[in-house]
Amino acid sequence: MTLTDRGSMSLEMVLVTPIFVAFLLFLSAAGRMVDAQSQVDGAARDAVRAASIARNAASAQNLAAETAAAGLRDTEWCAGGPTVRTDVSDWRPGGRVGVTITCDVDFGDLSFIGLPGSKRLQGDAIAPIDTFTFRGTDPGDEP
Repeated sequence: MTLTDRGSMSLEMVLVTPIFVAFLLFLSAAGRMVDAQSQVDGAARDAVRAASIARNAASAQNLAAETAAAGLRDTEWCAGGPTVRTDVSDWRPGGRVGVTITCDVDFGDLSFIGLPGSKRLQGDAIAPIDTFTFRGTDPGDEP
């Protein structure tokens, strides 16, 4: 080690450490995004399954909303809660039902590394309505 090399390691660490920390925070944000998308997709899948076994279109919409809310209840990253849209336009035996869940993932704690404050995620799922299952109305429902 020569006299001119003295302190070069400290200088390298001072320059590299912020880049390394920013990289770790970026990986944390990417992991949060992948996990959130997986949970939104899973909630959409569960909600459409609940809607597909409902007896009528109105209860399908209610069941989908309840199931989606239950699936994302313990998440802290979904700012404002999920938005659930249930498509019952093809509600009939042999038809289909669709559910779209939208949720905003909060990145406010990571905005200082250049990430947006939030990112909107969407999960879609479609399920068939069984052709051979009786789809009468609930007692008290009149057309």
